[in-house]
Amino acid sequence: MTEIFKMPDIGEGMAEGDITSWLVKVGDTVAMDDPVAEVQNDKLIQEILSPYAGTVTKLFVDAGTTVSVGDSLIEFDGDGSGDSSDESAEPTASDTVEDTSVDTTTSVTPQTPTATELSKVVNGHVLAMPSVRHLAFEKGIDLTKVPATGRHGHVTLADVTAYQATDTPVAATSSESSNETTTSPTAAVTKDVEVPEPVREGRQPMSGVRKAIAKAMATQNVTIPTVTNFDSVEVSKLVAHRQTFKTQLADQDIHLTYLAYAVKALAATAKKFPEINASLDMDTQEVVYHDDVNMGIAVNAPSGLYVPVIKQADQKSIVTIAKEIAELATAVREGTIKPAQMQGGTITISNLGSARGTWFTPIINGKEVAILGLGSILKEPIVGLDGELAVGQNMKLSLSYDHRLIDGMLGQSAINYLKQLLADPAYMLMEV
Repeated sequence: MTEIFKMPDIGEGMAEGDITSWLVKVGDTVAMDDPVAEVQNDKLIQEILSPYAGTVTKLFVDAGTTVSVGDSLIEFDGDGSGDSSDESAEPTASDTVEDTSVDTTTSVTPQTPTATELSKVVNGHVLAMPSVRHLAFEKGIDLTKVPATGRHGHVTLADVTAYQATDTPVAATSSESSNETTTSPTAAVTKDVEVPEPVREGRQPMSGVRKAIAKAMATQNVTIPTVTNFDSVEVSKLVAHRQTFKTQLADQDIHLTYLAYAVKALAATAKKFPEINASLDMDTQEVVYHDDVNMGIAVNAPSGLYVPVIKQADQKSIVTIAKEIAELATAVREGTIKPAQMQGGTITISNLGSARGTWFTPIINGKEVAILGLGSILKEPIVGLDGELAVGQNMKLSLSYDHRLIDGMLGQSAINYLKQLLADPAYMLMEV
């Protein structure tokens, strides 16, 4: 019996997605829940699984096509016409991105890779995440020559690193391990490859990630009347507190950043001023207050900007938050971030301090009503309590909020409380 697999909804309110690559072709036999395609939506690439078992007799669209939820994707056990004798079956989908790592081993046996070990090319494209393609471009590495250890022939970051580190393309033993490789005496030399300059002229198609960012930013900027309050806070005590503990935590492989303090302080502020952690439902004309503070963290990656979420940030310690920030940022840059880690945010922080940025006007994310822009800590002249001039360390803050819900007085009151917490970590720990 002919079955037609239609595009499922694989995200929160997803209306469409791009078929980045097919994992099957006409004539392949597929089992139920086998991955059949990779779909990019809302800045994520994820696999979709087949709800049917059978033989693929037709692919309705080419890789690179944008399809809407409900559009036909694959015909199973038909004659290639696309006609279905059963339109009632409901498709299902995977809601997570599978980890691309494999089991770690302690050694690697020197060998020349076989054809099955080389990267998989689908519709003329090597299967690899954007961050992997960016790294390969920077290193001048041809991805078609890199042995792939990821699922379904995907090239991972570790594969590219391992390929560059040796004179022969030897498969890495794990997506986390790239140093334990050996060199074949017959290997071709891959060192001293000249890296081509990026294209800066002419027309280039927007990537799926960039299209998603453009669409979201345009929508948010047009539909939300945004106000941004600019302020700064003297944080010498915060700087000293971090200096005291960062070495101890570094021994535990924990990188204590100012961002971790800001997340904790903003989470406490959101509990005191619940409007900045709320959402607006304009269809029902209701304000939706959230019990948890789920903090979005803007993370920059080679392919674009991602916003993974620290769930229940108000209930976590600064150390726990610091660990999660590092884990989420690593997952974004390695292309292993999962949809569940990008969903459910109630308020967001965008940090330009590491790039020496100061004040800016961040655009509110998703269905939220506020976003904090975190700027640099700069040594500047201040007037002390005794009236004398001194050198202070001022952190720049930019709080953007939805003026439909938050008035200027409330917005400034929230940023004033945030400043109190950041100015003295001891007070933060007493209040939170």
